[in-house]
Amino acid sequence: MDKYEYCENIIKESSQSFYKAFSVLPEEKAKAVYAIYAFCRTVDDAIDVDHDIKKLNALEKNIKATFEGKAPDDLLFQALADTFEKYPSNVEPYLDLIDGMRDDYNNKPIKTEADLDKYCYKAAGTVGLMLLPVIASEKLKDHKEKLESVAVELGKGMQITNILRDVRDDFINDRVYFPDEIIEQYQLQIEITRTGLVTAEWRGMMEYYIQKAKDQYQVFYDHAELFDKDAILPTYLAARFYEAIMDQIEKRGYTNINKRHVVGKFRKWRISKAVQKTLSKRGLVE
Repeated sequence: MDKYEYCENIIKESSQSFYKAFSVLPEEKAKAVYAIYAFCRTVDDAIDVDHDIKKLNALEKNIKATFEGKAPDDLLFQALADTFEKYPSNVEPYLDLIDGMRDDYNNKPIKTEADLDKYCYKAAGTVGLMLLPVIASEKLKDHKEKLESVAVELGKGMQITNILRDVRDDFINDRVYFPDEIIEQYQLQIEITRTGLVTAEWRGMMEYYIQKAKDQYQVFYDHAELFDKDAILPTYLAARFYEAIMDQIEKRGYTNINKRHVVGKFRKWRISKAVQKTLSKRGLVE
């Protein structure tokens, strides 16, 4: 199997939303995104699926070797090595992602909003930084600080979306990502919430985090012109597909505590049409 085909299969099987969005990139850039996504998914699965800290440590060793020009004879890392040759990157966000998954393995408590913000950076803000050399190659040198800030905010918004989408399963696995101080602020009783009862306190906290995430998505929407012309539409689509998960949570009365809300194909089609119209008005797509 070709190394990039291997990576494409991972994103295709793991996230139809991301695959649908980024598959419209030019082929070389799409392959690079597939390789980066495949690494992130493999790191995530090492803990969330396999609960294997040794596997996570091996991934850390292999990504360091890849950046040192000694990529192991493995389809994933061969694809990454090729990607880094075409789109020079740095190892820090890759290591920070691994550190975030190590926090998950150790069930590191989240006590404050600052703790959550740091976790969201590690779990997804890092992914935005990984993708920048591919999707913002033209202006990255001149607008590095701003682009990094935008990419991290988008990643954080996506991670909050992940938390809201997966909250039922996380509760089942005895994992709470909401900070203690916010739970206390909204007077939320976790044991009652675990029963699946949608209370006023739960709705209030959900409204707070949905707005917080939407504000983070907006940072990207407001600065989309900084990204490569051929990457604006796919990145915007990925953001809107993900943001729409929260729209579903709101529409369904914050019942995410009972089930995992997803965005259907027809809804994605409507979002695609709306995004193309919006970007066309801004002169960001032809």
